[in-house]
Amino acid sequence: MKRSEKLKKILKSRFAVGLVCVLVASYTLYHLIGLFDGEIATFAAGVTTEHTTLSYDGYVFRDETVLYASGNASVADYAVSDGTKVARGQSLATVYEGKNEQAKRLQRIDEQIVLLEASLDGLAESTDPAAVKSSVSGSYDNLIKMIALGESGGLSEERDRFLRGLNQLDQLWDGEEAPSAKTLEALRTEREELLGSLGGGVTYTAEQSGYFYSVVDGYEQSFSTSALESMSGEDFFSLITKPASSTTGAYGKISYTSEWRLVLPVQISEQKYFEVGEVYEALFEENGKSTLPLTVERIVEVPAHASALVIFSCDRLLEDFDFDRCQSVKITVDTVSGIYVPKSNVTRLDGTRGVYILRGSVVYFRQIDIIYEGSDYYLVKEGLESDDEIEYLQINDLIITEGKNLFDGRVVD
Repeated sequence: MKRSEKLKKILKSRFAVGLVCVLVASYTLYHLIGLFDGEIATFAAGVTTEHTTLSYDGYVFRDETVLYASGNASVADYAVSDGTKVARGQSLATVYEGKNEQAKRLQRIDEQIVLLEASLDGLAESTDPAAVKSSVSGSYDNLIKMIALGESGGLSEERDRFLRGLNQLDQLWDGEEAPSAKTLEALRTEREELLGSLGGGVTYTAEQSGYFYSVVDGYEQSFSTSALESMSGEDFFSLITKPASSTTGAYGKISYTSEWRLVLPVQISEQKYFEVGEVYEALFEENGKSTLPLTVERIVEVPAHASALVIFSCDRLLEDFDFDRCQSVKITVDTVSGIYVPKSNVTRLDGTRGVYILRGSVVYFRQIDIIYEGSDYYLVKEGLESDDEIEYLQINDLIITEGKNLFDGRVVD
């Protein structure tokens, strides 16, 4: 009896130990599963470029010859568009004697004709009403955003894009009965009648090849490149406050060279960003968001105005680029390129900052060298050579963005 009771106690003891072992094994397995659960998410490391820009009002200097018509001519029927490179003897415009109201009316008619013709020409690119409607909706949204934010740069271009889309929808839905087609025909008829009422005009041609522009602002002589060469800083600040000269009788102007200058008055503290001989990218936001490379020709300090004049040169002409005498410009003064890394994915291993990447099914730690810090990301140096001790992050490495308990050498199932 005593032997039997002793045997029972031993069995109970062994069962309890076994149960504890099972519980310990289960607990360990549970945490091992928790250690490696969750899917691994990655993205390929790529290069991003950050631009540092400064905004200014720039002043255009250019050698231009104003073209005058004889007599009291004031209504011009232009044979070429602004910015066209014309040859010697090529017709520029036929000029009539008329009233300013007639000249303005002709200008408005021509603008509307150009818009409607562009609308109909655009149908060759897309005859799908759904695609055109989507484009119109996008232009409308852009217009609303630009107006709400007070962004004037590119506003007129976006407006014209919106109107072209509406005209195209009319044409797709109604064909020859579309209001846009009828309006275009009516405008052409009105144009002919207007010119016919003015009598005979005088046709003017180019005396030599150059770039023709119809807009004359009265600053052609004072804002010439030759005048700029001998101009002091004080002279410049005096010039930009002077009224324009009379342009009575002028029907256009011509420039015989593609070279021009842009003068930026900058604060003394910002002069350090510019260096003579260096090329900078300029964004003309209110000029169709055009970009041009400008070279710093010289810098003139103007202590009395706590400013410096940065004088740029350029020999490029863009289609539809308006040489407004004063216009807003953004200059890129610095660029930084590096591998984009979200801050949330940066960790430390043995005091070294880096990220975890996935190669095949193995997790590796890769060190980073930060060169730029954004609000929620870093740019890190690219092309750093790795060795036996340090492995650097490289382009196209798969950076792990989601994953639990990451460590160097972990194998992912």
